[in-house]
Amino acid sequence: MIVIKKEQVNLFDRLFNSTIFNTIIVICWVLFAVILIPFAPQTKIIGDGMLILNILGLSLFILGILVFIWLFRQKRGIGSQEMDKLLTTGAYGLCRHPIYLGHLLMYFGLAFQAGALDALILSPIIISMYVIQAKIEEKYSIGKKFEGEYEEYRKNVPMYMKSWIFAIIVVVFLIFFLVSINSEYLEIQY
Repeated sequence: MIVIKKEQVNLFDRLFNSTIFNTIIVICWVLFAVILIPFAPQTKIIGDGMLILNILGLSLFILGILVFIWLFRQKRGIGSQEMDKLLTTGAYGLCRHPIYLGHLLMYFGLAFQAGALDALILSPIIISMYVIQAKIEEKYSIGKKFEGEYEEYRKNVPMYMKSWIFAIIVVVFLIFFLVSINSEYLEIQY
């Protein structure tokens, strides 16, 4: 949370609504993630099954980038919901927090592609942080600004994705991972 003096509100509004500023932030985040995850010393997943994880990781990473491109095309920038109207179409028609969804897709994409077991073990914490941040924004920011309209939107649109879709994805990945470890299709390298 950032505390801003009243005199600087217009400066921050212009800065956060600037497409150039938002583009720089996204590029820095991507470069940080691309440099940090693959080269950080950690427990790695190795083996013949890594081809499947690499393809899955690359697909998730590209999907995350496509979410950001979709948001740029829809809003001409990335940042919180525009405060003069509630966005409920495009990416915001599929999930309430597409920016966070894009971050998560890119995070998991890089973790799978690098075979970073430590990053995957930390994923419940990462997901929890994004859910908590989204709930705080919904309660104290966007939810207060649009009250009734946002409540209706919240009932019809999932935070990130339908919970049953998420459950299926987690179960399929865990089955693949456990079967692969037991059959030595994947190995853990410390």
